Amino acid sequence: MSTVKEADAVALNVAKLFAQQVHAITPMAVIKLFGSAARGQWQELSDIDIYVELPDETDSPELRGRISDIAWEVGLDHGQVIQPVTYRKSEVWDSPLRAAPFIKAVLREGITL
Repeated sequence: MSTVKEADAVALNVAKLFAQQVHAITPMAVIKLFGSAARGQWQELSDIDIYVELPDETDSPELRGRISDIAWEVGLDHGQVIQPVTYRKSEVWDSPLRAAPFIKAVLREGITL
């Protein structure tokens, strides 16, 4: 797993602001920075990839819409593009998706926020 030291400071700070706002509306969400920012390869024009895993009992279209809005608002405020990838917990862990290369990469390189 990547460490905070390896993540780009700008991307990490913006991701933390996003995570704080998401946790304010759904405290049990699992939020991880992944991709180039987590690997220390982030560049100024890169987007900020964030994995969001919602508890089954809180997942709803409205919540997903609010998460998307938060990504847009925080990104706009900081001149960045935040790309959230949102799943329901059981969607990942109670299905073959848990073995998908994408999920494995998030687990391997992701920085928990």
